[in-house]
Amino acid sequence: MLTVIKQLFVPQKDYAGRDIDNMIMRLAAQTGTDITAWSYINELSVYENTLSGMRVYPHELSKYAA
Repeated sequence: MLTVIKQLFVPQKDYAGRDIDNMIMRLAAQTGTDITAWSYINELSVYENTLSGMRVYPHELSKYAA
């Protein structure tokens, strides 16, 4: 039951089917920030640095998480 609830609230893949944790690690490395500052907003299909407010939109992923 807990697994089902977790899947409802914590998506494992982003809009393009990429692993969210891997993308966050790439974004943190590319931007020189801490991985704990990044999150994925499923409703907007955007990655966000919650400390700085920086958002990485789908068309920018190749630039930041290459």
